[in-house]
Amino acid sequence: MVEIRPLSPSELDDFLKFMEGPAFETNPQWAGCYCQFYLNAPEEQPSGTERDAVNRKTACDRINSRQMNGYLAYEGDEVIGWVAANKASNFVALPPAGEDVARILCFIVSEPHQGKGVATQLLNFAISDLKSKGFKSIEAAPRAADDFESWGYRGKLSTFLKAGFEAGPMIDEQHILVHMNFTA
Repeated sequence: MVEIRPLSPSELDDFLKFMEGPAFETNPQWAGCYCQFYLNAPEEQPSGTERDAVNRKTACDRINSRQMNGYLAYEGDEVIGWVAANKASNFVALPPAGEDVARILCFIVSEPHQGKGVATQLLNFAISDLKSKGFKSIEAAPRAADDFESWGYRGKLSTFLKAGFEAGPMIDEQHILVHMNFTA
């Protein structure tokens, strides 16, 4: 049975163990990101040999200060998935949005658990939790083509549409903006 937990300082060690272990077995080029890419302004992106250590430290600082948010999927005591979900303004590498808008990015599910609904469970939990925190809407930007490759970290378009998101405009050649508005 999968249990979803919001990221908090008490889950920091579990998050790090996942990021430094099974998270990137199918995509080693992303190892060392610690889900910091969209939280850093372009001029703040670390590079070279320091990238991994800087991203790790920044992730720890942001988790401990509760600036970095998201959800971990557990099977027993093992983290098997992650999704970054935060107020839109915290994702400074993306276009600005209102303070009452949340964004969902960066799904990571460990290889043995891919294709088993873990990302859908993470998304559904995130929607419910973000709504309960007072957000008025949620945005995401999955690939417009619903084919899914292991590198499709923004999630499948069909998963968002099934959850009640509405398709919006293309934001680049590959990604489409989807949004969900909460009604009172």
